[in-house]
Amino acid sequence: MTAGEDIRPPLRLVPGLGWSSRPSTVDRSRHGPDLIDLIRLVGRRPGDTADGPSGCALVVFEALCVPEPLRTPAYALALGDDAGGTGVDRLPHTATRFFVHEAALHVRVGGEEVMAEQLDALADRTDAPVRLVPFAAGHVGVLRSSFALPDGRRPAEVLDRIALDVPSSRARLRSQAAHYRNR
Repeated sequence: MTAGEDIRPPLRLVPGLGWSSRPSTVDRSRHGPDLIDLIRLVGRRPGDTADGPSGCALVVFEALCVPEPLRTPAYALALGDDAGGTGVDRLPHTATRFFVHEAALHVRVGGEEVMAEQLDALADRTDAPVRLVPFAAGHVGVLRSSFALPDGRRPAEVLDRIALDVPSSRARLRSQAAHYRNR
């Protein structure tokens, strides 16, 4: 370095926050914006009034873990989330639909009690019911990784076809929670 050279990081515009010299959350630990921010950003489409499929603004699919806004505090802590599970309380009031691959039920995060509590919490949700994509669905090319996208896109249509319905998903979640408790 030469004398007088500025060693501070360059200022850059952080959307919604103004100018900053610190890395955004995206730069520090993720490859995209936080899921909760995406849900809030998209919100409802103009004219949407129903909470049913036609009123959904966003479809969220997670392959190996529980989606951020649905995590219990213990599960979030075991994952190493900064927020410590506050996503559950920050779930926006939208008709976001959540899909989780069955693999997430078997990827242990924390101890057995943490997993049992998380799976029971998912099964009990009525504001944002979770549908499972079973192993029996096989490999579907558009579901290679987790995503959050506006409803109506092709991956969302695929999920609707291959995922279990809500009652079957709840039964599978409760069954796996019981399995963790009985270990």
